[in-house]
Amino acid sequence: MARVVDHDERREIFAAAALRVIVREGVPGLTVREVAKEAGFTTGALTHYFQSKDQLLIQASELSSRLVRERMARAERAPSALDAIRRVVALALPLTAETRGYWRIWVGYWERSAYDADVARVMGLRYDEWRDRLARLLARAQEEGEVAPDVDVQHAAQSLVALIDGIGVQVLLGVGRIPPARQRAMIDLWLETLGARGGAMERAPGKRGRS
Repeated sequence: MARVVDHDERREIFAAAALRVIVREGVPGLTVREVAKEAGFTTGALTHYFQSKDQLLIQASELSSRLVRERMARAERAPSALDAIRRVVALALPLTAETRGYWRIWVGYWERSAYDADVARVMGLRYDEWRDRLARLLARAQEEGEVAPDVDVQHAAQSLVALIDGIGVQVLLGVGRIPPARQRAMIDLWLETLGARGGAMERAPGKRGRS
């Protein structure tokens, strides 16, 4: 009797193989042939599920996002909101070989989004989710008295995303000497500007900073 194929499981296998290829070789190394070989299947088996490199890229990104999302959900449970922010941001920074691999996917997304509407749509959803997560944590920190009450948490979350992107790109391209300890220090410095006794960065529109 022929074995019944679990199509969701097969897609997951190919997505995991694509993710490993990208982490190892970057997005330019992502080919149907290489992913099929990594997964232990023929190219014909893979093209039954994915017809293009961009479809593979989206599926690999979905898998990496799911893995990171689970870790971030655990990190959010830290007793202090500021500790939770630090732990969540650390999962996004290129501190390890694994996260640098995820950055290869993300930078590849930026490039491919200029040519593929589906990639651009998924990238937009990821950014929305990321900003919302950080804004939620910043609002919690505000409630705990660690972030000044007149800080606009949505604007602050946007600026934090921009800072993380800048660090990630510089580390990935090797144009900035930003070792892990300095990456963490940069985030701490940024957080200090939002403190209840700190500066006036990202104040809500129409609200005056502390004198």
